[in-house]
Amino acid sequence: MVWLIVIVIYHAPPQATNWDGPWKIGKAEVIERPFATEAECRNNAIQFIGRMHQGMLAPIRYKCVPLDGGLPKGASR
Repeated sequence: MVWLIVIVIYHAPPQATNWDGPWKIGKAEVIERPFATEAECRNNAIQFIGRMHQGMLAPIRYKCVPLDGGLPKGASR
């Protein structure tokens, strides 16, 4: 099992200052580096959000998604 981070950044209207919402989805990305555990995935997501909040105070949400780390020979396609 491997884990990927899905990040969603919400945005305010273009002329907003100290906007308190409502927020609309602005951008969604997947951080494609796989993580070995859910805890490692969450830790990296929280660090990423912390770095983003140094320059932008928009709400950012994340979800760690589990995927098979490999498939056996003959796996369906």
